[in-house]
Amino acid sequence: MRLGPILKASLSMCGLLVTSTLAAEPCWLSQPVTNEYQGYIGVAEKFDAAGSLAIAASRRSALRQLFAVDGATLPEKFQNDDALLEFAGIDVEGRHFDFTSDYVGRGAVFSYLVTGDHSDDTCVASTCSSQRCEPEWLCGQSSDAESTNVLGVGEWRISDKQQWLDAAKSASETAAYWGIADVSSEYRLLRTAAAQQYLSFIDHTISVETNNRDLPPLTLMESCRDGATLFQRWLYEDRQKFKRYANSNALRGKATVSAYTAAGTLQSVIDLAIHRAYAELAQNKDVRVKSLQKTVSGESTGRGYSMEAVSLSSHHRISASLSRLSITPRVDKPYIVEVELLENTAQ
Repeated sequence: MRLGPILKASLSMCGLLVTSTLAAEPCWLSQPVTNEYQGYIGVAEKFDAAGSLAIAASRRSALRQLFAVDGATLPEKFQNDDALLEFAGIDVEGRHFDFTSDYVGRGAVFSYLVTGDHSDDTCVASTCSSQRCEPEWLCGQSSDAESTNVLGVGEWRISDKQQWLDAAKSASETAAYWGIADVSSEYRLLRTAAAQQYLSFIDHTISVETNNRDLPPLTLMESCRDGATLFQRWLYEDRQKFKRYANSNALRGKATVSAYTAAGTLQSVIDLAIHRAYAELAQNKDVRVKSLQKTVSGESTGRGYSMEAVSLSSHHRISASLSRLSITPRVDKPYIVEVELLENTAQ
């Protein structure tokens, strides 16, 4: 729905006029890529060192993304602020890119570098519901033989720029789990009982090592907000990595985490959920069980005791894909993070 700068909805309730106001934003801010055009969004802090709007910095950010697609660095001429402010377009591989009108958000400046038939229309700020999986990509990320969708999440920040960068970093760190991973899972249980005392100790150590640190650039496709949380759908394209695929009969690993972590960040909770899902997948493939039991009788003196120690260990190199990553925000409670992994099988 395309609207003017402000949308006002008025309701008459019990003789009272209730008015709610929703701010609008450029349509490209929530959907930079469509069938008609492709674009890149740059973001910078609202003001530069001189106290002016940091338009040059946000435009430079967008241009870096364009050149990164082909593994190139930003040309030297675009390090000059005046050249960016007077930018008259650029041709890359037969396509002409130019900037639309820049947009000033909450403590940030956004610039949109785009090719194709586009407009500067404004839309109501895009909202979504992770609890209802609206849109669907909030709960399940589709894949094919050449690409996959990756979810990026940014918690509330005082600046739109920091929240935007957090979501981009989240997508990049999550994408690193695709492909080959060395998984080690050690689950240890110790139980002791004596007289009227019973003690139980549980320790679960998980290690997931990937070799996917040099990722190809991700392309931002969509953005929306669920309350104060920013969700983004990124496209991760790598033909070599996705020549293997997950099917419905593949082994699975699932995990749900609803807790705070020592790091205190949402991404650390996502990492924990993915690690637990990898551990379950490894155990579904194969697990070594060691058990030790000991009982000492002493009923007459009340000094008898029993002890049981169990160890479950799995060590595997696994190729897997994230078939589901969903994050549900809650008020004054930890996020609920759900993960499902499918083992990749050769075509």
